[in-house]
Amino acid sequence: MNIVLVSPAPPFRGGISEHTKGLYNHLAKKHSVKIFSFYYQYPSFFFPGTDQKNNNKNFNNTNYSISSINPFSWKKTVKSILNFNPDLIIFSYWHPFFSPCFGFIARSLKNRIGSNKLISICHNIKPHENNFIDKCLIQFYLKPFNKFMLMSSFVEDELKAYKSDFNSLVRFLPINTKYQTKLEKNTIKVELGYHSNDKLMLFFGLIRPYKGLKNLLYAVKNILLNSNDIKLIIAGEAYESLDKYKSIINQYDINNKVVWMNNFLDNQMIEKLMIASDLLVLPYNSASQSGVLSQAWQYNLPSIVTNVGGLPEYVEHGKSGYIVEPNNIDELEQKIVQFFNSKNSVEMSKYIESNKQKFSWDYHVEGILELADES
Repeated sequence: MNIVLVSPAPPFRGGISEHTKGLYNHLAKKHSVKIFSFYYQYPSFFFPGTDQKNNNKNFNNTNYSISSINPFSWKKTVKSILNFNPDLIIFSYWHPFFSPCFGFIARSLKNRIGSNKLISICHNIKPHENNFIDKCLIQFYLKPFNKFMLMSSFVEDELKAYKSDFNSLVRFLPINTKYQTKLEKNTIKVELGYHSNDKLMLFFGLIRPYKGLKNLLYAVKNILLNSNDIKLIIAGEAYESLDKYKSIINQYDINNKVVWMNNFLDNQMIEKLMIASDLLVLPYNSASQSGVLSQAWQYNLPSIVTNVGGLPEYVEHGKSGYIVEPNNIDELEQKIVQFFNSKNSVEMSKYIESNKQKFSWDYHVEGILELADES
């Protein structure tokens, strides 16, 4: 089968690009796959990070033909896709900014080959920071599609607000469920500059207002002040000013217990942080799903998350972590204390290890092909 992926691809950074890479690698085992990606993705004013790419190395079988703001590139891409004679075309959607571009390409393809060959993988439907024009943009993108793979039931419910008649499957962001490593937790802790008996909490991902870092700092201030071995790692590139966070850290004099890694982290460093950490904490104020939580499952890392969006679908309360209410600083503090006092991290890690098949790439790809077969 000839399969087209319309999505960001390496060397572009981010979880969507990484998902495209993994999807290509798994589909290409049995099918002929071609990616159509961006040569120009975000305008600089729309991208608060330092760099949109890891390097200048192009990925396998990728046509970098799309500019998000150039309609002539959209027409050219449609023609190139049709020349490939595709049996299936899979779009990756995550933000309304790309609705004009992807919507135009999808509509043009639908007019030529019908909607049955089109699938949209929706990482989000609504953005985390809303704009007055988002609803129109989302509707424009979704209209040509009848088949959807969604990363949580919460995202599926969001889709129902825009479409009433569609086929869909929910699949979590996939991971390498057969992951093995020779890296040892205590050794990596020492390599990263900690003591082997330190207990490490990890806040990981792009730092943005909706992710609740301020609440986490208030929740852990007493824990850090009253413990000699518990540390907090804040790892990820900031998409906002850090002043308000550093003010809290300075106010409560916990500088020596909080480690900042305010930059984009490569896969090697992510692996080391996930292995060294004892607990992942994501105190989000809003969410649809989380690639970070999928990664935690890959590394058997227990998590504490807030009861927002699709996050509770990724955590089994009391088994793989804990779920707390958003903006409840006292409850968040209590669960962190409970986790470290109960010393049940080993049991939680074992549970994660034996229950991660729902995150497998095979299960993910099977779902896509199942959707493709539906009429």
